[in-house]
Amino acid sequence: MLAVIRRENEVSGLIIMTPKPSREDFFKKARRKVHVAISSRDNLLIQSVSAVDELNKSSNLLFERLTEWYGMYFPEYKTADNARYVEVVLALDRKSPDMEKLSEAVGTQAQSIADKARASVGTILPDGDLEQARSLALQVKALWKLRDTIEAYEANIAREICPNLSHIAGPELAAKLVAQAGGLQRMAMFPASTIQVLGAEKALFKHLKSGSRPPKHGLIFQHALVGKSPRRARGKIARCLAAKLTIATKADAFSHNFIAEKLKAQFEAQVKRIMDKEGAAQDGKPQGQFPPRR
Repeated sequence: MLAVIRRENEVSGLIIMTPKPSREDFFKKARRKVHVAISSRDNLLIQSVSAVDELNKSSNLLFERLTEWYGMYFPEYKTADNARYVEVVLALDRKSPDMEKLSEAVGTQAQSIADKARASVGTILPDGDLEQARSLALQVKALWKLRDTIEAYEANIAREICPNLSHIAGPELAAKLVAQAGGLQRMAMFPASTIQVLGAEKALFKHLKSGSRPPKHGLIFQHALVGKSPRRARGKIARCLAAKLTIATKADAFSHNFIAEKLKAQFEAQVKRIMDKEGAAQDGKPQGQFPPRR
């Protein structure tokens, strides 16, 4: 016997008998919704952002292990350039330095590095032990290459699904914002105040719980005009940027019109006005006066 649902029409007052959905119908509807959800390009962007973050963490941990390991062999060599350090590990042999190979790795510093290596107090590792350190250096280098490849892929996806947001914030920051929000459609529903503090949830909850100072910015601090601005103007610039990003996100999610050029010009004009006001305020401050005693 076919199960039916008895409903009364609100307009006509007639009794309408409709078939009751079966268990299979519910499953089909659920499968369609799941298929639509996982087919979104946003998910590819979120996965690539997470992959880049995890590759950065893994490569940093392995590089720290490499510096400790190779430091037993050549403790005098220090550099802030991680890529150059890996190249030295792969090229340098303290017993008989290959100057041509070392010059390809570090350029004009090859001779000074070779001289330090000859006079080093580090232990002389057998070839087998040194090869293991070099294999670790190769893996670190491979992780960096994979990270760069995924970052390029991430930037292409960001330009594809959110061109307005990518034009104003840059594809890397746009990808991080969409990933932090949980998707472009979800981010499009956020107000500007939420976008302004995306990524600073811990500081925001601390403010709400203990009354500490609220955060002025989250991930958008990575934008050049926010991060490099004076501290006093940073909150105002972050607020202006968040407002423009909100409009850009809604355009990407709903209208699909490219309006980023106009928004970016407006934002840069606002930044200029804020910086001019801050400069005038700084010039108007009395100089050489001590604050009154309390």
